[in-house]
Amino acid sequence: MIYKHREDIVLFNVLNQETVFTAYFCNLLKIDEFRNIFIDFIKEKNDVLPNKEKIKYVNFSTEVSLNKYGRADLFLEIDNEKFIFEIKNKNNTKLTDNQPTEYLKYLENKNQYLFFLIPKGYKHTSRIISKWKENYKEEDIQKQIFYWEDFIYKIKSMKKMEVKIFYEFCEFWFNIKYIIFEKNEKKLLSNKGMIMNDFNNISIPKLMIKLIKIVEQIGNNRNMKIWSGLLIDGFYYTKKINDYQIFLGIDYNYWEDTGTPLAILIQNHENGYSDFNLNIRADDIELENFSNMETVSSDEYFGFYVNIKDILLEDNYQNKIEDKLLRIEEELKKI
Repeated sequence: MIYKHREDIVLFNVLNQETVFTAYFCNLLKIDEFRNIFIDFIKEKNDVLPNKEKIKYVNFSTEVSLNKYGRADLFLEIDNEKFIFEIKNKNNTKLTDNQPTEYLKYLENKNQYLFFLIPKGYKHTSRIISKWKENYKEEDIQKQIFYWEDFIYKIKSMKKMEVKIFYEFCEFWFNIKYIIFEKNEKKLLSNKGMIMNDFNNISIPKLMIKLIKIVEQIGNNRNMKIWSGLLIDGFYYTKKINDYQIFLGIDYNYWEDTGTPLAILIQNHENGYSDFNLNIRADDIELENFSNMETVSSDEYFGFYVNIKDILLEDNYQNKIEDKLLRIEEELKKI
């Protein structure tokens, strides 16, 4: 459900502030199902937490003093192990000196761990990573950072009223808009080489509107800008990472060739979009060479498409595409 007015959200102007948001979230951990979903969510990425059967609501607390190291937003203590959850619910909230500098000193003690729960559009993620990189590998750092948008999807179907109104607030607050494909639209998505010549088929314009909304939402979440160039036949958002340019959008030629309407394309903007090598060694990023011959209206250009064909038909596909973009950005920054 997409809300047009903030007045429709019961908890608006209640959970806006991070301390209240954290306290309400902690209270929801009283609910066994909610607590178990949260623990499973963390353990999917980082298995350092004890088994959920051992973790009870009484093990959690908020605003816990760490003495000279700062104050933990959400704190879990069990079996002599301590887990700090630093919570941000706004993109622009600044980090204090303790976040994560002093926290990292706190982690020098055994059996103490730190996690960040932040929005995907959080502006200071790079600072968190840069501070951590002094003592940790980047792949280990990523296991400590979790995104609200991914967790909120997990509680979407919960029936408890306290959870439902929390979900409704988060859906509005984090600008989460789940766009669902109907069966006939999925059929259109999966038809390779489909010729769109049936103008009486109303599924086609509806599908196009949804695809554009998907690109807009993901593009905005990843701080991308609308592409206004002439290199690509379609609708794209774009972002520069070092010498590279990432495009996300609807590429009509790629759609016709592969049957996949959404595309992620990587080009080297410093190299005039001509041929280049791309040394990404991540197993979860599958690249495909792409080139377009020179025409009267455009120069020859070259790039790499990232395979996302199967993701579109999966549940939670929007978050998975965002995660794929995040991984690509991380890999390009290493080059």
